[in-house]
Amino acid sequence: MERCMTTYRMLIPGPVDVDDAVLKVLGSPQIPHYGPEWAAIYADVVTDLKHLFGTTANVFPIVGSGTTGLEVAIGSMLATGKRMAIVRNGWFGEHMANIAKARGIGVHMIEGEWGRAISVDAVRAELKQHGPFDALGFVYAETSTGALNPVKELAALAKEFGIPSIVDAITGFAGTPLEVDAWDIDVCVSASQKALAAPAGLGFVAVSQKGWDYMDSHPVGPIGWLFDLRTLRSYQQGSPEHPQPATMPPTLVLAVQLRLKQVLAMGKQGYVDHHYRAAARFRKGITSMGIGYLVPDAEATPQVTSVLIPAGKDINEIKKAMKERYGFYTAGGIGPLASKIMRVGHMGKGASDTYIDDALEAFGDILR
Repeated sequence: MERCMTTYRMLIPGPVDVDDAVLKVLGSPQIPHYGPEWAAIYADVVTDLKHLFGTTANVFPIVGSGTTGLEVAIGSMLATGKRMAIVRNGWFGEHMANIAKARGIGVHMIEGEWGRAISVDAVRAELKQHGPFDALGFVYAETSTGALNPVKELAALAKEFGIPSIVDAITGFAGTPLEVDAWDIDVCVSASQKALAAPAGLGFVAVSQKGWDYMDSHPVGPIGWLFDLRTLRSYQQGSPEHPQPATMPPTLVLAVQLRLKQVLAMGKQGYVDHHYRAAARFRKGITSMGIGYLVPDAEATPQVTSVLIPAGKDINEIKKAMKERYGFYTAGGIGPLASKIMRVGHMGKGASDTYIDDALEAFGDILR
């Protein structure tokens, strides 16, 4: 029996609606995940990812999600029994902590207000009072709130305390400034389905030279084979026609390759500016209706706006109306913000004027 599926537009904070040409690549004929042709594709993707991450060291595309990348990064950097300080000013700080705890790593949470950027001075005080630690972890763009943490300053703070930084840039990558080498970030993780606006299914892990220096001098013991950054490095550097240790999804990699070309054609800063313009357009429209949003502009990521739900309105009814009456998928809040905000993504087609203006019209009808 043929199944009919209604097409909705994505305004959630990832995955996002991707460019039609990129989507079409997924239906291409399969190709081998090894050999000289594949090696050229893989190398091209890695080169473009390096440019967006701002690193001359290593970037590894891995099968999975951003969470997969965090598993790889944390497990490769820290042995069981080590201690990690993690910033929690949103749900994804908690997510990082859960990954570390599952590895047997001791976690100290540095608490911040949900919906605000973390204070660097507050983090410094926690590191002094509760250290020593073996690493500092934090989220760049906290997708659960839309807050943008000061990644450059936090990475510098980690260096001040002589420990590596592990950064969740799953949403922050591509849509906000990011310079892994210049900002002294040791390991930085992202994924294909957020601001890059490619199909979901690949995680990315960038490792700076200082990150390698730390890992090479701090063995972690047995953590498996496939999810060890050292394994990934050995294949990328020592197996030119099979540069990854296991099968990659060829058409997904080809789709990501095309999307990277599209993004870089806009210029790295131009693509960042595109997201800031989209967020400003949406927030101006919401404000004009007398509706607020959670995060102050100076601390907000451009990829996500957390709209404050007016008194007397129900988040589930709003989401239902957005989907059934206007054809948009939207996302509610998480944790303590579950009933208080609606998260709207400004990534992929969701950053276009058409999506934004149509969404504003829908919000105006539903929320006022």
